[in-house]
Amino acid sequence: MVIQTVWFWFVILIISPLISGLASYKPPKDAFPQPWLPFPRSRRAAVLVALFVGRKGDLYVLLSKRASTLRSFAGDTSLPGGKMDPEDETIEDTARREAYEEIGLPQDRSKVPLLCMLEPFYVEKQLLVTPVVVLILDNTLQPILNAPEVTALFSHPLASFLSSTPPASILRSEPELVELGDDGSGYRYHISNDWEWDGPLVVSTPSKSKNTRTRSAKHPVRRADRRKSFERRTTFDSESDGAKTAKEPVYRKRKFRMHQFLTGREAGGIKPVYGLTAAIMIHTARVGYSPSPPTLATADFEVSAPGNPSTSMRIAWAFYRPAIPQRRNLLREALEEEGLISNVDWEKVRKVAGVVDENGGSRRGGGGGGGGGGGGGGAKNASTSSSPFGRTNWLRSKL
Repeated sequence: MVIQTVWFWFVILIISPLISGLASYKPPKDAFPQPWLPFPRSRRAAVLVALFVGRKGDLYVLLSKRASTLRSFAGDTSLPGGKMDPEDETIEDTARREAYEEIGLPQDRSKVPLLCMLEPFYVEKQLLVTPVVVLILDNTLQPILNAPEVTALFSHPLASFLSSTPPASILRSEPELVELGDDGSGYRYHISNDWEWDGPLVVSTPSKSKNTRTRSAKHPVRRADRRKSFERRTTFDSESDGAKTAKEPVYRKRKFRMHQFLTGREAGGIKPVYGLTAAIMIHTARVGYSPSPPTLATADFEVSAPGNPSTSMRIAWAFYRPAIPQRRNLLREALEEEGLISNVDWEKVRKVAGVVDENGGSRRGGGGGGGGGGGGGGAKNASTSSSPFGRTNWLRSKL
């Protein structure tokens, strides 16, 4: 007990800025869940971000290797966690229970106090995952791995999720990174890829400045230049009918960025930190190492793709998107099964998801105009409906 008390005060005095930043963190006011979009319990999940203090006073996170026999994400590097059970009173209970079942981490809040809960993340399995951040104070705890679920447990420095440079621990275990990191081979500590989002298209209007031609009056115009200018002008005038078409809105897909970090244990069969786990760890590090909360810390790489859909937008679209035979909308089905469908403000969900029709000011067709044709008109006519199905016809023709 004395050792635990001394360790607690060491944590408070040495790394208090990091701990206070995490302990005082509150998700943005527009983060889900919201009263106008309740989360069905059957589609909720949680992961436990278990941090502890290293010998030099820096923070580490516990990561695990999922068993190769699991049906989903077999062999992946992940955080302990899982879906919410009926007996779980809170989402924090879910994270703690799963961590106890998977790696034997005690649920005693005095040994593993709560620091904060981050805003939920959306995963393509149509789950809403809430990261629960805790601090392990008892450094004598011994893990007990549940072999059918977890085959390995290891730690990784939290700060390294803000850097594209591998930490010293990886350089010691994978020295070839120094030689191969910059030769374009792809064997680097951090890499990222952008993926197209299946949500509403973003509208971009071509800039009018592209057809602007100016010349300074101070410089004389040569005869050859005048002839070329006349030819260009004649060509431009003959294509005046196409100018309007060039000014029509252009639809493009948004992209979201997926990150990957090496663990330094790849030679032993441990996969890199990737996807959801990487996104959660980047966000946790940005909160913990923030120099001036609530502003997040900056990574030395671009975290998001240009024009990426926000987390709130992705969650709203996951609820709103039309179901198709190949892909049911499990979130909306869960709302109906749990009697929550009448509590949803679909108009607000549509707005947050980025679904815009003519009433929103973007040309979507209707009346024969634009590329959307009748689809845009259909969205307009259904804009007051309490059901989301009639408003996304225009989108189906564009994806």
